[in-house]
Amino acid sequence: MTGISAGTYPTRFLREDARRTATANERVILELLSRIGAASRADLARVTGLAPHSITRLVEPLLARGLLQESAPVTVGRGKPSTRLSLIGSAAFSVGVSVMTDAISLVLLDLAGATAAARSERLIDPDITPACAQIRTMVDAAITDAGWDRTALVGIGVGVTGYFIGDGARLNPPRLLDPWALIPLDTILADALGQKIWVDNDGNVAAVGEAMLGHGRAVRDFAYLYFSAGFGGGVMCKGHPLRGHHGNAGEFASILPVGWSQPNLEALRIAFIDEGVPYPDLHAMLAAFDPDHVAVDHWLDACIPSLDLVVSSISATLDPAMIVLGGRLPSSLAQRIVERISITNPERRGFHRPVPRIVASTLDGDAAAIGAAALPLRAAFFGAPEADGTIGDEAN
Repeated sequence: MTGISAGTYPTRFLREDARRTATANERVILELLSRIGAASRADLARVTGLAPHSITRLVEPLLARGLLQESAPVTVGRGKPSTRLSLIGSAAFSVGVSVMTDAISLVLLDLAGATAAARSERLIDPDITPACAQIRTMVDAAITDAGWDRTALVGIGVGVTGYFIGDGARLNPPRLLDPWALIPLDTILADALGQKIWVDNDGNVAAVGEAMLGHGRAVRDFAYLYFSAGFGGGVMCKGHPLRGHHGNAGEFASILPVGWSQPNLEALRIAFIDEGVPYPDLHAMLAAFDPDHVAVDHWLDACIPSLDLVVSSISATLDPAMIVLGGRLPSSLAQRIVERISITNPERRGFHRPVPRIVASTLDGDAAAIGAAALPLRAAFFGAPEADGTIGDEAN
C-alpha cells in the first residue's frame, strides 16, 4: 500500500471485529452524521436519495452495535414525532501523532469528532528507537489522563514530515529526521507501539483533519497548504484525499523554481535570527510568536511572490472551491497572508475566471496530529470507497 498504510496490521483485520468497522453503505451514513451532526432518518433519506426503509435497514445494525444513538421522539408541528440519530463518541477512538523536526504532537479523537489530551513535546532524540519510546509514553499518558476505554482504541495515525519515495511507507524527511528516512515506518512503528498503525506525510494528514473537522464539513473540494519547517500540503476531492500515483500530491514546494523563497517557518525563524531574536527551534518561536515583529514583515515580503505562484498554479490545475492555509502557521500570520496573497487571473471579455477562496484553517490545535488521528477512524468507519459518496445496491 502506497502512502497511508496499516503497517503489519492491514485493514482486513479490522473487518474481523464487526463493531469496529462498517460496510461501504454504512460508512456513507456515518460520514454524513459526522459532517452534518445529528439528523433524523427523514433527513438522511433526503440527502442520500434513499427510501426510508433503506435508511432503516442501514441504521438498525449501527444502533445495535453501539455506534449510533437515537434521541427520544420530538413533536414538531402537526407531523409525526421524529427522532435524531447521532454518533456515539465513546464507541471508538484513535490516537494521532505528528512527528516534526523539533517536536512531537499528539491528540485523541473519538468517533463523534471530539478531541482530548492534546499535548506537544520537544523531540528528545530523533533516533527511531528513543523517539518511539517517547511516543509510546505520550500515548499511554494521554489515554490515562483522558480516562478513555483502551479497548475502544482503533489504532494510531502518524504524520511525518517528508515525501514518499514510491516504496510503501518509506518517507524522505528533512535532514533533522535522518533516522526516519527511507525505512518502513509502518512496520517499525507498529512493532514499537503495539497498535495498528497508519502512516502518511504531514501535509496529507492535515488536509484530512481539515476535511473531517474544519472547512471540509462544508466544502468538499479544497487544497491545503501546510506550513512547518518545510512547506507542502494536501488535496481533498469530494471529501477524499487526492494522493497521486506516488502518494505525493500536494507537494506544493516543488512548484517553485530553484532560487525562489520557500515559504516555510524555518525561513521565518532565520528571519528572526537576522533581527537579533535567536529562537533555537520552531517550538520556541511559535510559543512566543509576535505577528507584528519586523522579521515577519521581511519574511512576508520574500515569500508572497512564491505563495502567489503556488496558489495561482493550484487554481489553474485543480480548480478547488477553497485553498486553506494551515499546519503550524499561527492564525494571526495566516490572516496577514490572506490579506496579501493574490491569484493570477486576467480579465477576458469583462469576466475573470472563478477562483478559490483563500482562508485560514479553522482547526484548533495541531492540524497534522488531528488529521493523523482521523486516519484510523476513516479507515474503519468513514472512508467510503466510492469517490462520489453514493450508495450501492446493498441498501436496496
